Amino acid sequence: MQPSYHVIFVGDRSSSMTTRDRQPLRNTPVSARIVARSDDRFGAVLCSLHSFWSARATAVGSSRGIARRDAYSVILFNHKVETPIEHDFNSSPDQLLDTLLRYEGCGWTDFTAAINHAQVILERHWSTERLPVIIFLSDGECSIADETMDDLCRTSVRLGKPVSFHAVSFGQDAESRYLRRMTDIARNAQNNAPGGAGGAAANATVPSSYTSVLDTVRFFVLCSSFGLTSRDTGPTRGDIPRVC
Repeated sequence: MQPSYHVIFVGDRSSSMTTRDRQPLRNTPVSARIVARSDDRFGAVLCSLHSFWSARATAVGSSRGIARRDAYSVILFNHKVETPIEHDFNSSPDQLLDTLLRYEGCGWTDFTAAINHAQVILERHWSTERLPVIIFLSDGECSIADETMDDLCRTSVRLGKPVSFHAVSFGQDAESRYLRRMTDIARNAQNNAPGGAGGAAANATVPSSYTSVLDTVRFFVLCSSFGLTSRDTGPTRGDIPRVC
């Protein structure tokens, strides 16, 4: 049986996410709905989320009526933090997207508030049956103290499993220093957890990663880590959720 996850998606909707150097794809079933609201970096985030949810639904069979074992939470942040989706087991990819379409980019950016709130959600819904995952989607235009990430990672280890943290950059590579640093801290925590670096704890979680939305290969590695590619025939181009 494939492992199940509580995946906490943390999406940046600050004003810098209204930049149009990254945009939603034009050729998906949900493109028109996203473009009508956010034809920008934030729209690309929404497009990527829908691709992830759809691919995961196909991989685990929920698109064929099989109950989803993963829990999804979505945090959206600028200088404030909101949780429009929390510990959801039942919504379809389209229903999840509909919940987020009323939001758009504005305000300034606070990584610290976002990570602190992700820690609250992680603790509130902790389960020994699901592996904790945070996917952080941002253009990277903010700073954050190492101690904030350290506290998140220590909390997850204390509760029983190291968190698997994945930063996905929707900005320029030069702006992604803190996204890379956040990933490094989480990866070190995984490796240093009891049984880490190849032991029980390391094998039970997906290694933390940094990804750019322009890097299809890296995004494929991230998606395949969550069982989003064919295990029987091997990965093909059609297995890759398209990067927006």
